[in-house]
Amino acid sequence: MRYYFIVMLSAALMMIAENVVSSDYQPWSENVFQYVEKEYGPKAVKRLRYLHSLIIENRGLPDMEKVELVNKTLNHLPWIADGDHWKKADYWASPLETITTFGGDCEDISIVKWVVLRHLDISADHLRLAYVKIKETGENHMVLLYLKNPSAPFGQQESYVLDNYVQEVKKGSERTDLLAVFTIDAKGTIVLIEDKDSNRSVKGVYEERKMKKLDEVIKKIAEDREKFKELNDGRPLFPSA
Repeated sequence: MRYYFIVMLSAALMMIAENVVSSDYQPWSENVFQYVEKEYGPKAVKRLRYLHSLIIENRGLPDMEKVELVNKTLNHLPWIADGDHWKKADYWASPLETITTFGGDCEDISIVKWVVLRHLDISADHLRLAYVKIKETGENHMVLLYLKNPSAPFGQQESYVLDNYVQEVKKGSERTDLLAVFTIDAKGTIVLIEDKDSNRSVKGVYEERKMKKLDEVIKKIAEDREKFKELNDGRPLFPSA
């Protein structure tokens, strides 16, 4: 995963939808499900209805239970390389595409987990995408982090790792099998990490940057947002990043 791709990912998170006030959260319109069934088929709409019910029924759980539920549920999404899934070397799937087509690569699955946790009323302040390497294989990988205390200094943050390769949610300090490279939040702040012998420290912090390839991605997400807002009786389908 190249640096520009991670910045594009950040922009997607920021553009994924408009604000939704928690107390005003309402079930999606039947129009949404009818559209998905028409476009993706009966199996896809069945998966979406299941996920929608999970969100409605579990918004009152404690945060860590939500985190564990989302990781366990969405780890059922198969990992599929872009070339096999979309017949393209680097395809940017929306969260809805990942769910309805039943699969994606590690960043696709991490983004879906982010979005579902936002639906479950987890603040974006607690969420980070983390680019890591698997030490044993050298594989580039992406996971989602849940920070219990996001305002704490880096070394004092209690983080938990949602990993599509690992069913159990573990503390970041326990994931010594991963080499941390950097994290990114919904505002586009990139934190480069120095990871030596599992001693992790901040190497550098970079605020949101504009990239040339962002325009096409932002346009696609904005168009999707408006389409589903119309289908959902004028309400945004997704919460804000």
